[in-house]
Amino acid sequence: MAAGGGARSTAGREREAAMTGEGRNGSAGRSAGADIVVGIDGSPGSESALRWAVTEASRRGARVRAVLGSCPHEQPSAVRRWADATAGPHDEGTLAQAAGQVLHEALTDVELPPGLAVVEEVVDAPGSEALLTAGRDAEMIVVGTRGRGLLHRLRIGSVSASVAVHSPVPVVVARAPRTGDEDDAAEPAGSGGPSGPQPHTSDAPPRPVVVGVDGSPNSLAALRWAADEAVLRGAPLHVVHAWLAAVPLPFAETSGDIVAALEDQARAMLDDSIAQVIGAAAGPGQDGPAAPTPSVRRVLVAASATRALLEESRDADLLVVGARGRGGFAELLLGSVSHQTMLHATAPVAIIHGR
Repeated sequence: MAAGGGARSTAGREREAAMTGEGRNGSAGRSAGADIVVGIDGSPGSESALRWAVTEASRRGARVRAVLGSCPHEQPSAVRRWADATAGPHDEGTLAQAAGQVLHEALTDVELPPGLAVVEEVVDAPGSEALLTAGRDAEMIVVGTRGRGLLHRLRIGSVSASVAVHSPVPVVVARAPRTGDEDDAAEPAGSGGPSGPQPHTSDAPPRPVVVGVDGSPNSLAALRWAADEAVLRGAPLHVVHAWLAAVPLPFAETSGDIVAALEDQARAMLDDSIAQVIGAAAGPGQDGPAAPTPSVRRVLVAASATRALLEESRDADLLVVGARGRGGFAELLLGSVSHQTMLHATAPVAIIHGR
């Protein structure tokens, strides 16, 4: 599905918090004032996406562009419910009014930091087409998920998946708070618990930004983007490369010399990727300058890429992956690792397309 030219804005307004000059100071390597587009459909998942987008826009000095896609033949269920509660025929005018109301109510439920501008925009197009059209020149597009049940495991949501596949700009899949988070808080720090990451407190060190690399152009683009994100957060950057999957099956029980040689090759690839993107200043055991280079931790894991990233990002602030690695057409264009992390990661996942 391509972002067609037929998408049309049917309603829009701009809401801005009281201007204090705070939150609009830009960020490393990015121009201030660019838009972060977030998809709204009245669901809990889109509320989580909006909250994530607001926080990210405050870091960057960006504007939030909240987009709801709704047209006569396809509307979010929240729009249909609002229209059903309205007396009279469900003509295009009623549906447009319902869409605008759902969007506005979603925004009024979220507290905006001082100085943050938010644009409300209803687009006369299905959800994925609306987001792809509105976000083609944005800093990023932020989408939500359908939850963490069986349906989530089987299908992340057609709009989120379509945007992740086709967007030329970074796409972040935000996560809703999990039911088990309150119980996790009672466990000792670092215990992990069955539900995943521990709740973050202001006294705790910042959670890392985790990125997977495999030497491909898209993974290098992901590393570059993740490094900037780590600088924005004042967080460490964990660069992960999984190498066990590269061992040919006939050599699975081969001599230690061959396994050691493969591990050395994997380590060289990891070091080379970091050197290309971040530079020699972030060498082993060293912290780079506070800005614009983050503190880097190399993570070489003898496991599949998906398993390594899911485990390493369990308590991360953000997981960053390239849209495609070395796997060709796996998972219908998105890439098997990207697809699996979108489905199963406990952290928000950023999908980066190399340019």
